[in-house]
Amino acid sequence: MNINRRHIRVAALSSAIALLLQSAPVMAEGQQGSNRPVEITFTKWVTGPVFVPDSFGITEGHGLMVGVTGGDIPGTFVGEVLQSQRSANPALKAAINKLEAIYEVHDLQGNHVFTALIRGGTNRATGTALLDGIVLAGWRTGAPVHVEFETVVGCMGAPTATTTCFEGTIHVGRVPKGND
Repeated sequence: MNINRRHIRVAALSSAIALLLQSAPVMAEGQQGSNRPVEITFTKWVTGPVFVPDSFGITEGHGLMVGVTGGDIPGTFVGEVLQSQRSANPALKAAINKLEAIYEVHDLQGNHVFTALIRGGTNRATGTALLDGIVLAGWRTGAPVHVEFETVVGCMGAPTATTTCFEGTIHVGRVPKGND
């Protein structure tokens, strides 16, 4: 009978230790934050141009953007198109726009705010875009960013039902070692 009680105690202790070891990484992740890749959905629209003088006194128009985010980080989106350049060569089969933009995401609690610089382009025929960049400020500084979106007319939250919107996904990778 003592042997059975001893086996039960050893089994209970072993189970408790196994449970504790399984939950330790989860508790540590919650305290320090996870470095797993995140996927943020977004809907954005252009609110209008702003003209910024450059060093030569020439003003350049920049498109300001606002929107909402979801997925792993529900919140708000703010952005700015720094450069948009249309392809002009008529021999090219695809009409492409070169894009450079700043994207900033604010989560609802204010814990995951980051600003990324991204570059890429839009296929004018399909309205789809692919951009890549890096988080330069805030949460996940140094992490790679990949953005995909498509152009749609009318979206939830836009100023009018005919507003041109952009719906897509922001993939934020892991912070490189040494940056965390």
